[in-house]
Amino acid sequence: MNTESSLNWPNAEPPALVPTPRRRWPLVLVVIVVLSLAGAGGSYAWLNPGLFIPTAGRTPTEVDTVSSDKAVLTDLLAAQQKTTDDLAAIDRAIADQQEQLKAIVSQLASLSAKIDTMTSPPPQTQAAPFPTLAPAVAAPTVPTAHATPVPTAHVVPKQRKPSPRAPNPTGPISVGGAPLSVAPDAPGQ
Repeated sequence: MNTESSLNWPNAEPPALVPTPRRRWPLVLVVIVVLSLAGAGGSYAWLNPGLFIPTAGRTPTEVDTVSSDKAVLTDLLAAQQKTTDDLAAIDRAIADQQEQLKAIVSQLASLSAKIDTMTSPPPQTQAAPFPTLAPAVAAPTVPTAHATPVPTAHVVPKQRKPSPRAPNPTGPISVGGAPLSVAPDAPGQ
């Protein structure tokens, strides 16, 4: 090889035996696109295995579905019957509670009436506007010179004596939980 021609290589024409460099970026772009599509497809297949792989085990037949439908139906009917029984029990409990509540309310009303009668003052009998005559006692019929009128008796109701009350307490009284103070002894004692 010629040393002069090798020194001028960047400026000189390339030798005829060396191929011209090709542009490779379209090939790299195609490879990247293909790999990304393959990765997306693989991840989709990974997340949805039932699309490409049949499920393991045997497929249910018509006989299996009928028997499973009957089992489900009997379970549903049993659950419905249990729910109906539970609702009936709750209704009975509510009715019993309402009956008890009515009895309590009637007892409360009668007790309230008794308390009202006990706390209210006894009814005062008003004096009759006209004095009433006491029944005349049959006296022997003796002719008298002058008859004296029989005085009329006016019935006065008995006054109720007030019930004896305890005398009012004397001495110190604690108010609001304060301690009682003892009065000092009087001097001279």
